[in-house]
Amino acid sequence: MGRYTWGLSLLGTSNLITADPRNVQALLATQFDDFVMGTARRTNLKTALGRSIFAVDGKAWHRARETMRPIFSRENVSRLELLEEHVQTMLQIIETRHEGLTTDAEDRAWSAPVSLAVLLPRLTMDSATELFLGQSTHSLNTALLKQQRKSSNDENDEYSFDHAFERMLAILGTRMRLRSLYWLYGNKELEKCINTLHTFVDSAIDAADQARKSGSSQLRYDFLESLRTRCSDRAEVREQVLGLLAAGRDTTASLTAWVFYCLVRSPRVYRKLRETVLVEFGPYSTNVGQTITFEKLKGCTYLQHVLNETLRLHSVVPFNSRCAARDTTLPVGGGPDGSMPVFVPKGTEVNFSTHVLHRRKDLWGEDADEFLPERWEKRRPGMTWQYVPFNGGPRICIGQQFALTEAGYVLVRMVQRYDIIEGLDIDMKRDWHNFTVVCSPGSPVARDAAVMCRLRVAFE
Repeated sequence: MGRYTWGLSLLGTSNLITADPRNVQALLATQFDDFVMGTARRTNLKTALGRSIFAVDGKAWHRARETMRPIFSRENVSRLELLEEHVQTMLQIIETRHEGLTTDAEDRAWSAPVSLAVLLPRLTMDSATELFLGQSTHSLNTALLKQQRKSSNDENDEYSFDHAFERMLAILGTRMRLRSLYWLYGNKELEKCINTLHTFVDSAIDAADQARKSGSSQLRYDFLESLRTRCSDRAEVREQVLGLLAAGRDTTASLTAWVFYCLVRSPRVYRKLRETVLVEFGPYSTNVGQTITFEKLKGCTYLQHVLNETLRLHSVVPFNSRCAARDTTLPVGGGPDGSMPVFVPKGTEVNFSTHVLHRRKDLWGEDADEFLPERWEKRRPGMTWQYVPFNGGPRICIGQQFALTEAGYVLVRMVQRYDIIEGLDIDMKRDWHNFTVVCSPGSPVARDAAVMCRLRVAFE
């Protein structure tokens, strides 16, 4: 087969792996009906996510997508005021943890060392639960994170929504990699996690019902009410909410953490980004008002370049798959030199690697491994199938604008607040985590050390 399409036998099954944009386009768009999620993957995800958009194919998928589409309308994605409260909580934690702020020779305030890989998932979980459920998990607070915890196994953790959600995705992620043998792993713990999550979601549904009956303001429950009108029963509402959180929390947290992973290693880019942000949005102020909007975030060119380049180098889902629904072919990968079509028998799993695709030097240049936002001055996302961080075609990520908007907002607020971000000397590597890839220490220490840095508060 070709250099970027090859065959592999894994756990007794035949697989194809590709990083060719022509094959990716076929899988996701031009031959969409020839490929499905596959029985093993679908059955595994259905255990926890039921009829959500991530766990179904065919007519059920079309129905789930139509159910979700209004949830991610431009109006809803633009509700940034809900996010600001949680950003302020995170900034407070950054500036008060451990011994608090110290002062350098220039009389600028530095934070103590802080792991953004710990804070950012909590931020996105708190904001996502408030947005989708009307009530936040409030996992991001000074009581929980005061003085970096010595152990990640706090006695209350196993009973928390945040911990249960984290473990559910981790278990599902491991089971996905076991393919048809997924049922061998994590059944009892997964059931316990699902029960915890259902209890929390049910309490939010009950609160929304009570608000409706009492005639009180239901603005905070807009998302739930929208789902209630589109779902067939209470159980489906639960399933769709968990699917929303899987998309809205894990993807955004991973993207934002990778942005800062890149920025602490590129002071030049951080300085340029900060200069741009100050021109576009002004200096930091707790009174945000209308200074940061969906439209202004989308219109801030260099900010979008930074996000695009981060997603190119560090795709949060760097490896995905489809299963052939019938005997079919892919455009390239066959023949002596790999330039001819390749036969794909029914039931064959086809994996595609965005990680490899996004780093191909024949497509991106000899500097493909470098973090260089300026490369996007001559490129546009979506113009070719060389760049697919959110998939493409009919199953393109329905929440991509939500993720990019939230990540952009958090980045703007952080850059406004801190004029320097200094990375600490911890060797990092990519680490599989849940359905995404996150920053993780290369040495055998706690994941809490990921994206460890200190930040200097700006005094404009």
